[in-house]
Parts: sequence; structure tokens; C-alpha cells
Amino acid sequence: MAESTTDISLDAFRAWAAHTGMTLTDEDIVLLHQGYAGLLKLMERIPADWASEAEAAHVFTPLGGNER
Repeated sequence: MAESTTDISLDAFRAWAAHTGMTLTDEDIVLLHQGYAGLLKLMERIPADWASEAEAAHVFTPLGGNER
């Protein structure tokens, strides 16, 4: 049984990757699975009640025109 709801087995990931239509080697799939699983584990650490107000204002302010 999976440890959390975000875990995905290599076989399930392989089947999912097959639907992309991309030509992937077994090595590609293993590396992509490791990265995907790692990303999901990092995402689990982000609090659900994370306050965007705690971030600097420029992070959430869209740039307009030629301003950078």
C-alpha cells in the first residue's frame, strides 16, 4: 500500500508516461519517476494554510508593460 496519497508506483508512472506519446527509454522513465515522486514529497511539505501575505509583494504582483 502507498505511504501517502501522492505516491505513484513505477509501473503506474510507466503506464501514465506511455500515454504522452513520447519515446522514452526505461532509464528516462526511472529518472522522471524519481523526480516526480520527489516533487510530490516536497509539495506535501507546503502548508495548506500558507499565507501568501508573508511573501514579498513583488512575488505576487504581475509585471505590466516594460516594467521588470
